[in-house]
Amino acid sequence: MPPGGRMSHCACRASSLHLKPPTAFPTVPAQRQPSWRVSWRGDRRWCHGDSSAPLGNDEATEEDRAYMRRALGLARRGLGATAPNPAVGCVVVKNGEVVGEGFHPKAGLPHAEVYALRAAGNMAEGATAYVTLEPCNHYGRTPPCSRALVEARVSKVVVGIVDPNPLVDNEGIKTLQKAGIQVVVGCLEEQCYEINKDFMVGIQEQDSSRG
Repeated sequence: MPPGGRMSHCACRASSLHLKPPTAFPTVPAQRQPSWRVSWRGDRRWCHGDSSAPLGNDEATEEDRAYMRRALGLARRGLGATAPNPAVGCVVVKNGEVVGEGFHPKAGLPHAEVYALRAAGNMAEGATAYVTLEPCNHYGRTPPCSRALVEARVSKVVVGIVDPNPLVDNEGIKTLQKAGIQVVVGCLEEQCYEINKDFMVGIQEQDSSRG
């Protein structure tokens, strides 16, 4: 079914949602983790996996790109309202059908992944999540989205671009991979960068000032 499938609950009624911290992670066989590198091209920070690594480097398919475009459309709905956070969209797909989607509406409210997983409910298990930015991996004003995806037992996560925030910066990807979740990184990377260019440049400037 094309990405225009059934549309589910998005980032509304935010105050009614609550995500508890995870209690445990699934036990999975040990796997060699990819060595991620981050490089700047001009004023842009681009994130790519080590080509020798077994995980996180699968090429995005045309279907992946179609769903990521949908996630980008959701992310745009939060533009101008999420600062200092980036604008993020998430789409959860199972058996070719959109079963949940959401976007981050405002700093302090749940992130895009939380809305999408809540909308998907039990359908999230075994599904693929498309996220425009690497899921966060730390407790701030909201719990970590990487762990929410693990708890929901999704089987695959397609990430638009790695989050250069030092609090995240590949750790969300590592958490997913340690739980046995397939991760694809770099789907529509340029578009995912552009939608949060101010955020990306701000991180670059912070890095430069610390250097």
